Amino acid sequence: MKKKPEDRKTTAQVAPEDPALVPPYMGYIGPFAAALGLYLMQRSSTARPGTLDWLWYTGLVVTIAGAVLWLTAGMNRSQVFEWSRSGFIALALALTIRWAIAEPYRIPSGSMENVLHGDPGFGQGDRVFVNKWVYGIRVPFMNKRLYQGQDPKRWDIVVFKTPEKNALYSTLVKRIVGLPGERIHVGSDGKIYCNGTALEIPDFAPPPGNPGAIIKSAVYKLMGWKDEPKNKQPGVYSQDGIYGVSERDEFAVVPPGHYLMMGDNSFSSRDGRFFGWVPNENFVGRVASVWWPPTNWRDFTGFTKTALWRATLWLIGVFLVLRLFVGRTVGSVRRGGGHYVISFVSLGLRVPFTRRWFLRWREPQRGDLVLCAKTLPDMPGQEAMFIGRVAGLPGERVKVEAGQFFVDDKRDSLPPVLAEMPLGDAPSGAPYGRGRSRDQITVPENAYFILAEAGADGDASTDSRELGWIPGNGVIGQVTWRWWPPGRA
Repeated sequence: MKKKPEDRKTTAQVAPEDPALVPPYMGYIGPFAAALGLYLMQRSSTARPGTLDWLWYTGLVVTIAGAVLWLTAGMNRSQVFEWSRSGFIALALALTIRWAIAEPYRIPSGSMENVLHGDPGFGQGDRVFVNKWVYGIRVPFMNKRLYQGQDPKRWDIVVFKTPEKNALYSTLVKRIVGLPGERIHVGSDGKIYCNGTALEIPDFAPPPGNPGAIIKSAVYKLMGWKDEPKNKQPGVYSQDGIYGVSERDEFAVVPPGHYLMMGDNSFSSRDGRFFGWVPNENFVGRVASVWWPPTNWRDFTGFTKTALWRATLWLIGVFLVLRLFVGRTVGSVRRGGGHYVISFVSLGLRVPFTRRWFLRWREPQRGDLVLCAKTLPDMPGQEAMFIGRVAGLPGERVKVEAGQFFVDDKRDSLPPVLAEMPLGDAPSGAPYGRGRSRDQITVPENAYFILAEAGADGDASTDSRELGWIPGNGVIGQVTWRWWPPGRA
């Protein structure tokens, strides 16, 4: 019976004889496609915010497609399916997170100094994460919400779509100053009044001065007015902006469902005082943190000061140490194979992300159930991983005949778990352990002969009979226990 090919990086069978669905030369084209996708994403990130969002999504698709081509070059149909499925899941997850949960945003100008530092240059300016679900998830590419979340609060820093036509930046970041129904006035004394009472401005107060008077004076001079005209329509005012500055109702009272947005650097901010009230539907989300550059890192939510955050960091740190140095879990794609815990420290202290060891204090023993990795003979650069038992040690002669295993032509010294293990028939053309040549039956120094248990259908699993001798650094760790399914733990 022909074996079913599986993923090359799981505890699976491998069928090198199956024709490659993706030509090997795609291994060279894939990196170029991935690099092009990353360039498109970077190009979108450095463009004016809100103008090339579609380019970022295109770059993401091209990047993932290039990575899939790169990783699947030379694979057969089943392997390509497994890797492509993983790639599409990653793509869907990335798009879902960017759409509904969080999105990075680049600060393009200095309107929010000194809280957010803006610079349009490449690699310059703060990068922030925007919480997109806090006010309610929006319909993609539309100023509509699927549902309403929390009500925006005064002093929230918000990324939003500007209502101003033909604006230099279609997406802006400002702070909420005026809430729906409030009468807001930026006084000539530089204070902000809400319903006649001066607001207590927190520690992000704008620079000292008189922004209200400066803006009003500039507008009057531009329009050639000596005083605020009584016969002008709101539309005329909105072209130059005195919202929150003029005391007339149409410019002072925030309409329902709208907000007055201002930059902290009020002297150098084209904000709601110019383009008017911003509707709730235009809000993209609330700024949660500055994540780049690290020297400007800042959390606006206060979460990093909580015990939950410290516990989360501690758990992540412990998990990383365990994953890199202590062990890992692996799952078998073979039906009924289960999920296993692999211990690295049972053999030594390994170098993360490599097949090397800092220190090896124990060599694999006969009968040990281990996780192994071996480069496929006819697929350079591709690797098969499987779980099996150490059967032959360095220098021993091994042989598998009629489903039974022999060491130096004997079976009396085998541990029961190995002597009674069902092996199944060796794959066609697999000479190791049954050939006539000394090289095919004698285990080399610093290598092992690993046998895997046959599947439920009696078909032999991929092991040393097909892949050859497993080098010492190919024995990744010892299987300590099976944790899934619970009934077979």
